[in-house]
Amino acid sequence: MQFTQIPQQYAPLGGELRYAVGQAAAGNIDIRIVDAAAGIADAAGPVGDGSALLGAKRFAAVTEAGFDIAPYLRRRVQFVPATGGTGFHAPAGRTVTALVEAAATGGAVEAVSPARTFRPGAGSAEAPCLLTSMPLSRLIPDGACDELTLLTDGPCTVTVTALAGDTASAESYRAAEAGLHLFRLDLRDFPDAESLTVDAGACGTVAYAVIPARQEAVRLAWRSRAGSVEHYSFPVVQTAVVRSVRQQAYGPDGRTAATAATDRETVLVSAYEGRQVLEALAELTAAPEVWIADGDSYAPVDIATDEAIVQRHGTLSCLEIAVRPKRKTRTSWN
Repeated sequence: MQFTQIPQQYAPLGGELRYAVGQAAAGNIDIRIVDAAAGIADAAGPVGDGSALLGAKRFAAVTEAGFDIAPYLRRRVQFVPATGGTGFHAPAGRTVTALVEAAATGGAVEAVSPARTFRPGAGSAEAPCLLTSMPLSRLIPDGACDELTLLTDGPCTVTVTALAGDTASAESYRAAEAGLHLFRLDLRDFPDAESLTVDAGACGTVAYAVIPARQEAVRLAWRSRAGSVEHYSFPVVQTAVVRSVRQQAYGPDGRTAATAATDRETVLVSAYEGRQVLEALAELTAAPEVWIADGDSYAPVDIATDEAIVQRHGTLSCLEIAVRPKRKTRTSWN
């Protein structure tokens, strides 16, 4: 029994992660998907309390078995934007490292695939590269933060060059290993900068123009299809609506409000942007996680908008997006 197909290292979880295993004679094949970071399974089963086991499948009376493990791994990806000063930060919760075991039913493990690390996102990417859906020339408000996701094939050095008038200053940051890296840019570390350049070598360069911060602006962060966390500041709050839902009961003293729930919905309007920016902002309507960013604080929100206009003939466009606080709704069980 041996594996005939194995996904590439850092393949995206948004697509298929297909494995295939074959054997000489027809028989049952048991497949076990194991979290390699939590522990390696032996012939008797997963180590410890079984928390390393992510999923299992059985194929009956076959010589070859092909299967996709991505659905078993996607639920393991849970992350929030990085916080802290300018520099590299660990991509905690953003990747899943797994291996697959194959065995005859009731028998010992006969084949074990190499461990592979998989990343969030929908599109394929080849290191070294910058994983992003936003353009590489960006506006950023004074004092705001941004996050870059780098996929490297070796050690990586990032140089941040800040320009203030005729004065330029540079700081370098280094990641010693290959893999997925998060680089956070905090403009509070460059208080007088008028523009900044983040040079990540072969991964790419992002240029920022610093604009004055608007007190009423709202900066959103969201998980993109590229597997990164993107940021954008909406300069205009168009409307803020408070909605209340009351349940009333009728008693001896007349109608009484038994329960009341209040929800707040805010409509944000972007600046007039080109299509590339609007296409990236349109991802907000389907993003699995969205936050309002305020310094090192990230508050989760829901998106109430179902569609976004990314192009109007003959003119620049702006995008409107409605956000509301993220609230869990209790489910009644009968």
